[in-house]
Amino acid sequence: MSPATPWLLGLGLLALPVTAAYLHRQRRIKQPVSSALLFRVIAGENTPTKRALARPRHLVSLLVVLLALLTMVAAAADFRQDTAKPRDWIVVLDTSASMGATLLGSDVSRLDEAREALADALSTMGPGDRVALLTAGEATAVQIGLTEDHETIVTLAEGVTANGSGEALPRALAIADAMAQGEDAEIVLITDGVGVSLPQMKRAPEIVTVGSPGPNLGINALAVREADALGLAEVFLSVSSNVGSDREVEIVLAVDDTVVDVLPLTVPSRSAVESLHRVALPEGSRVKATLQNHGDDVLAVDDVASTPRNEGERVSVVLVTRTRVSFTAEALRLHPRVDLRILGPFDVAPSETADLLLLESDYRAGALPPARAVLAMGVDPTPLGIEQGPSVPAPDIMRWSFDDPLFRFVDLESIELPRANTLRMRKGMRSLLDSEQGPLAIHVREPDRDVVVFGFAPHDSDLVLRVGFVNLIANAVEWAAPAAPDDPGAVPAQVLPATESHLDPVRAIPGALQGSFADHAAPKRPLWRTLAWLALALLMLEGLLPWGSRGWSWARRRFRRSQA
Repeated sequence: MSPATPWLLGLGLLALPVTAAYLHRQRRIKQPVSSALLFRVIAGENTPTKRALARPRHLVSLLVVLLALLTMVAAAADFRQDTAKPRDWIVVLDTSASMGATLLGSDVSRLDEAREALADALSTMGPGDRVALLTAGEATAVQIGLTEDHETIVTLAEGVTANGSGEALPRALAIADAMAQGEDAEIVLITDGVGVSLPQMKRAPEIVTVGSPGPNLGINALAVREADALGLAEVFLSVSSNVGSDREVEIVLAVDDTVVDVLPLTVPSRSAVESLHRVALPEGSRVKATLQNHGDDVLAVDDVASTPRNEGERVSVVLVTRTRVSFTAEALRLHPRVDLRILGPFDVAPSETADLLLLESDYRAGALPPARAVLAMGVDPTPLGIEQGPSVPAPDIMRWSFDDPLFRFVDLESIELPRANTLRMRKGMRSLLDSEQGPLAIHVREPDRDVVVFGFAPHDSDLVLRVGFVNLIANAVEWAAPAAPDDPGAVPAQVLPATESHLDPVRAIPGALQGSFADHAAPKRPLWRTLAWLALALLMLEGLLPWGSRGWSWARRRFRRSQA
């Protein structure tokens, strides 16, 4: 309401003098005449009144005039309200992948609902209201700055597609916050609320939520790496569900569109399942996983995920051993990315720095060969700055760091270990393998290298007879591998985050204002104009009342004559 509105409403008090004018009746003034008989015959016997006010003779006219007056006052008050400064609206349209979810049995997506909400709001705006449009999904873009061309905004919204994640929304909202200048500017976020977080903003945005809940299963993680020296690859998968029951699904693995394997998977109700599969993959540059036989699903984009084939960099390995034929040497020779050099205990060390120095025998020809990572197994750790403890016969392994990269798929719980040397811990060291008598494997990070020391040699146990030994060597190669250089031309992994697959719409977001965009927009036909036209029509009607009364009287006389 405008500050002037109460004063304009006070104009309604004009109804009092108007009513008094209709009720006022003039007094009869006596005049001398020669005879009153003729007037008495004409007017009949009547007692003159002395009252100045009486019942109005034109009640309908009074009611019409009063209604017209009140209508004009209401029109003037609404006009003062509507003549306020036009508003600026900065609209942020969520175009993340979850906005592509559709209703079951329909092809109407959440993005379609958002477009409709935007178009409905724009259709109610006046010519002075300006609107800007930003989209946030795979990328953040200012589609158009503040403009009164509302039709162009509708056209631009029709051209966007649902892709990417909601991680772009905070940046888009920050840009909108910078664009919102002046007291009459407002920010509107049209979204399903999935994965939305608000940045620090000067003004709270208004949220317009769209979408309905629906069942969905999706692939939210896919990673591939060379697993071991036998040529197998590890495929890591994560599948999430918001369905109210367990489902048996299939994951079809393909390399460059060539199907490699079909993996069965049980996805629990409203949860996620992670699985690691070891498969033989042919040569190819990209691995794709496709979700099949998953039943009702409202989002198709997360049923497919792909990632580049990560074969890793070449790894230079120097192995110090007493014999060139050993389990360790054979495992390294079979690894497809290892450049192996074998040294005896008294051979001359190379001058080049290796990626991995693997010691299964003491090196006695001088200083240790240079390397960025060192793995010592069952040798004297003193040259590495680690003190050896007492020897323990048949130690029982109590714990090992099974989540450490070196121990992926390496089970040490029941290995037959005749003897091992304990190691003394000091500050900065981390135990990887513990027995009752003390640590059997430790890790220390030095300024120029990583060092891992085992207090026993795997070939002195039955570990070399298990697949865990091959995995241990493959893990050591990955641990020491140099970081791959960035490839600007490489296509990144295309996997939808779990936040986008959890499709239950969020109706309230902390820090946002709940409301309807269209409720705040100025209508194209304001109320004051309608009221003004109504007041004018009522005044015209009042002016026609005498003519209507005369016509009614004439019609009655004609009717009576016809009846006579």
